[in-house]
This record gives sequence, structure tokens and C-alpha cells, in this order.
Amino acid sequence: MTQDAPTQATERIPSTSTRRDLSTVIAATHKIPQTLAYKIIDTTFEALLANLIRNGHVELRGFGVFEVVSRKGRRGRNPKKPDQEVWIAERRSIRFKPSRLLRKDLEEATLTPRQRR
Repeated sequence: MTQDAPTQATERIPSTSTRRDLSTVIAATHKIPQTLAYKIIDTTFEALLANLIRNGHVELRGFGVFEVVSRKGRRGRNPKKPDQEVWIAERRSIRFKPSRLLRKDLEEATLTPRQRR
């Protein structure tokens, strides 16, 4: 017996979104060149970073808030050698707090498990 070949190739959904993926969607949606969409994305990220550095937070209404927070120094352990303690220095980090709208949308969405490549 022979097996029939699948009529359609299964679409593979990437486990991460890249700038290229975003620029492809923007270019197709707004019918602009992909290079222009990529430049828009880069400019947007540069402006967000500059604002985060200058003000310590960025609020995107309907999406969430990115905020710079200070993490205290602490003792940690080497996972490969649990008896070995190491000092983790104080550092700045970014915290993201999703908006109510984003949380609501995520609760209602049917999410598929993340697929590793």
C-alpha cells in the first residue's frame, strides 16, 4: 500500500517573532516596502530605548508598561556546584507590567504551547 502525500504543507509557526517577521506583517498590511517597515520598527525600538533610559519607564496604552528597576546585590549558588556561593552584584533590570486589556485578551486567547526548533 502507498500512502497519499499530504495535500498541503503544514504551516510552521515560529516560536519567536523577529524584527523581520514584524516588518513582513507591517509591509503586507500597509502595502509598503519591507525595507521601510524594517526601518520603522528599528526607529520605534530606538525611541523606546531612549525614552526608557531618559525617563525610567515607557507606557504603551493598551499594551503595558516597561520600567527600569534596581535589583539588590545578593548571594547566589552555582547550579553545577551547589555548595559554591557566588555574589551577584546590584544591577538594573527591566520589568514589564501588562495592561488590563492585554491580560484580558490573553485570558480569552487559546494559546498553543511554544515550539522549540
